[in-house]
Amino acid sequence: MKILLPLALLLLATPAQAHKLKLFATVEGPVILGTAYFSGGDKAVGVGGVVRMADGSMAGEVRTDQDGAFRFEVRSRTDHSVTMDGGDGHMATVTIGAAELPQTLPAGPAALPTPPPLPAVAGLDAVEAAVARQIRPLRQQLDAYEDKVRLHDIMGGVGTIFGIFGIAAWVSARRRSPS
Repeated sequence: MKILLPLALLLLATPAQAHKLKLFATVEGPVILGTAYFSGGDKAVGVGGVVRMADGSMAGEVRTDQDGAFRFEVRSRTDHSVTMDGGDGHMATVTIGAAELPQTLPAGPAALPTPPPLPAVAGLDAVEAAVARQIRPLRQQLDAYEDKVRLHDIMGGVGTIFGIFGIAAWVSARRRSPS
């Protein structure tokens, strides 16, 4: 029985997320804009990555700048997958769907069928671009907020540890007490 508790704790253990690489990407016209950062908010500076199309072929390479940002100009309307490699096993992937890319791009390999173009509306592209520019920082902020460790997360972990040790103490006390 003494070996079961440590064994159970080992089975419940998960990998540490202290330096997990995170990737955020949006689309502005035919350009994928993104940032790479480590959990906790540190920028992933100089990190290289690969952009692949839906069929797995390589569309190009990207590298983050001093702000952890990158950009990639898309040449075809198909799903694109961006994979960043920060070294030491720190990798992150994000997929940009073909539906997020402009319909004016030529269809790429394994692309979804292109829906018929919308009727031309004066200034619609400019409005979409302006809205995308305004929303991108909010989406990025929300994504970063979800990764922060908060006090209730820490207290939940401490409570779990106390609970496990409480159960172990109760089981130990039941064995020692005469029935």
